[in-house]
Amino acid sequence: MTDIRLRLVEPQESALIFSFLTLAARMKESGEPIQKALVDEQLTKYWLGWGRPADLGVVAVRSLDALPLSCAWLRQLPEGDEGYVATGVLELAFGTIESERGRGVGSQTLMALLERARSVALGVSLSVRAENPAVRLYQRLGFRTTSQIVNRVGGQSLTMQLDF
Repeated sequence: MTDIRLRLVEPQESALIFSFLTLAARMKESGEPIQKALVDEQLTKYWLGWGRPADLGVVAVRSLDALPLSCAWLRQLPEGDEGYVATGVLELAFGTIESERGRGVGSQTLMALLERARSVALGVSLSVRAENPAVRLYQRLGFRTTSQIVNRVGGQSLTMQLDF
């Protein structure tokens, strides 16, 4: 595995969150322009205004050159949002650059975030495309599928939840 260090995402790092959102949302695989994440409400809720008091994120950076490799972050979605579960159940977004997928960097990043979240949240929820290999990672970490939905590109996504 690449020599990495983990650190918290800083409040002023909305550009970092945005860039990893485009990976988390699998925009390239869907043929969507990344600019869609600037205006689509289903995507802006994950990054716009990053740095709110309850926002929490962990980023893995390569020690050699500080290149961000993986990022996982949590936000409390507003009541009424389609992804809202309950107050205290935070919504997860998580992405890893393609060259590092399957090498443990993402798992390490996500586990560090979940460990921090246990002291500030009741649980974590997420939406993931049914065919995404990350589904197996989420299952290994204790997430359970709560529903299946049609996603913004017409495919199937799972809603998964981990209770603390």
